[in-house]
Amino acid sequence: MTEETTTRDSSYSPHFSFKIFAAETDPSDERLVFALRYQVYCLERFFLPVENYPTGIEQDEYDACSTHIAAYSLTGFLVGSLRLVTPLNGDRFPFEEHCTELFTDREHPPRNKCTEISRLVISKLYRRRTNDTIYGVSSQLVEEDPDDQDINDRRKEKRDDSERRKLQPEILLGLLKHVYLHCKRHGISHAYMALEKPLLRLLHRLLFCSLEPIGEQADYYGPVIPCILSVEYFEQALSSGDPLLFAWFQEVPTETMSITL
Repeated sequence: MTEETTTRDSSYSPHFSFKIFAAETDPSDERLVFALRYQVYCLERFFLPVENYPTGIEQDEYDACSTHIAAYSLTGFLVGSLRLVTPLNGDRFPFEEHCTELFTDREHPPRNKCTEISRLVISKLYRRRTNDTIYGVSSQLVEEDPDDQDINDRRKEKRDDSERRKLQPEILLGLLKHVYLHCKRHGISHAYMALEKPLLRLLHRLLFCSLEPIGEQADYYGPVIPCILSVEYFEQALSSGDPLLFAWFQEVPTETMSITL
């Protein structure tokens, strides 16, 4: 398998670079990711008890079958990350341990064609505005109703002006772009996510696509809704809603170093 380490990604994420690496292939960067997760999950959001992680590192058994995507400032400081979990031998995804009330009338895609996006964290040092959410996004984007057609029309009009850049969540968009590139590269057709309602609305707003709920709300480090997203549907929705952003999602960064794993 080949992963790629990318440098600066222009256009929608001009101030950050992104790196994709598989578990245990880059111990230094992996440790930085685990330390950032400890900061957010243990010290900021109190999802996990501090006393269980005396070394200041948060990791679990799923990291061994994960691909990590990390975001860095142009000075090399880790600013955000997420992981793509692909369990081996048909084992459970992390969300299946917590979201047990899943809908029984939905047929799921083959497990070897799926991944779970989890452990999304962004450093509080890079939540640029005073009203930024924990995902480094202006609360204005989260609070607006994604089903309001007038708002959606105004958003499209703003795609070419400076207001778009001011509200643009560079780190989150860059991480999601590299999720998409990884899925396309490895033949992954669907992604599972267990999302808080504000983040569910935000992704609808940013990407013009509705994630499909596959179960009842559950307590998975806070109240979340288990969802699934088809890569094919994502492509159709984003290419229709914002062709410029979709074109950027498809661009493979030109300054790329291939690493064979």
